[in-house]
Amino acid sequence: MNNTDQIRLLLSMFAIQLPTLLVCLVALVVVLGKWKEGSRGSMWALFGFGLAAFLCFAVPVAQTAVQDWVSHSGHTPTEGASVMAGISMGWSVLRAVTYALLLIAVFAGRSTSAGSTPL
Repeated sequence: MNNTDQIRLLLSMFAIQLPTLLVCLVALVVVLGKWKEGSRGSMWALFGFGLAAFLCFAVPVAQTAVQDWVSHSGHTPTEGASVMAGISMGWSVLRAVTYALLLIAVFAGRSTSAGSTPL
């Protein structure tokens, strides 16, 4: 794989992340803009959307680097698939952490009033 192919691969993988990145950037602006009005959940939302935005850059870069490393290291396609499956599991865990942080943000700082009834 030459440098042009690597750049194309990186850009195509980044393009897949673009909708998520745009939502994260807008959410970060909203969270920071409403910081003083927000509850303790603002911090958790900042962490959650920040991690999601970071992953939008880290995933394509890491996957491109791993694919390049596997292709140049003489590994078999099966070994390369195993490596990719391993890092994909890591990304999945980090995405789950993102959702956990956002869930904490939803409930952090909420008061429980005795008179309210759940729907």
